[in-house]
Amino acid sequence: MRRPWLIPVVFAAFFGSCVCSAKLGGSVEVNGEKLEFSSCRNGVVHGFRGVELTAKNGMRLRIGALPTGAAGVIVMPKGETVGKELGVACGTFSISDQNSTINDVKNVQGKASLDCEGEGFKVKGDVSFENCH
Repeated sequence: MRRPWLIPVVFAAFFGSCVCSAKLGGSVEVNGEKLEFSSCRNGVVHGFRGVELTAKNGMRLRIGALPTGAAGVIVMPKGETVGKELGVACGTFSISDQNSTINDVKNVQGKASLDCEGEGFKVKGDVSFENCH
């Protein structure tokens, strides 16, 4: 018995499980509070080369590549639309484009090792990210 509908179902089931979901790892603390990241976005969406990480508590960290190659960090507390730029090099940062694109935005991957203090925030820890679009 032929089941032509089975091919698209198997295809969707296989590739549906391969959807590019963000992969976030590491441990970062802001003012001693450990952040648990739940999502990420390519910084291009917000006009910079880097990544925006959103924690479960609503805080966002924007990590961007400074011209020196170091990490620049902006802390955006929950509900705030304008962040606090720490204004100092905050450690190391690497970012690269991935092959996949979602809604005309390339996925990015990378990692940051952060250790800095400024504007009333102390940021310390390591984070890795993949599939951030």
